[in-house]
Amino acid sequence: MKRINNFHLCILILSASIVFSDCAASHRYDFSLKDTLAVFMLKNEKTYFFCIPVQYVGDYQIQKFDFSSGCIFIGDYEILLKKDNVNISVFLDELTDEYGNSDGEFNLIYLEEKGKILLSKMNEPPSVKHQADNRLNHYYIFIERFLKNTEVKKINSEYEKGNVKSRFSIEYDLVIDGEQQNGNGMIDDFELYDGLAVDPVWFPSNLDFFKARYLR
Repeated sequence: MKRINNFHLCILILSASIVFSDCAASHRYDFSLKDTLAVFMLKNEKTYFFCIPVQYVGDYQIQKFDFSSGCIFIGDYEILLKKDNVNISVFLDELTDEYGNSDGEFNLIYLEEKGKILLSKMNEPPSVKHQADNRLNHYYIFIERFLKNTEVKKINSEYEKGNVKSRFSIEYDLVIDGEQQNGNGMIDDFELYDGLAVDPVWFPSNLDFFKARYLR
């Protein structure tokens, strides 16, 4: 009986050592992106996601934001951005200056999740009439792309191969003061990094709302 118990104990110890060795061998990265403030790689309690903040400041009204397409390359791995796999939220602060500084607040005026519009107030008349006080409209548009586990694994693979040079691009259409403006977009290069690439303390002030929404 004693011999059987010892045998079971050996099996348990061996099983535990296999589990712990697997944990030690699996890498848990804390990815961020270097050399860019145009796209961010963030993580919530479930998975990683990319966030692309787009900003417009002016004495005009953006009445429509229509995402067209985009892509994010991590090394050689392409992550497609499409209307049916991104979330879009648009916030408006009507009391900002030309540098994006304000005593007002951002209010959600548009929300779209994977192509489904949940809130749409962009076409409503602004509540604030700008006079000679040089106050402007500050639009903050967030484009989010959440990643599946298989996509995270492929990003890990690119990083482990040393493929950290990366890039992204997006295209979208706007309606500004009643005029259709097609073919807008952004493009930037960056580098995948394991660790904190940029200290948020040193972000420019126009990223304060981004910090408040995602980093606190």
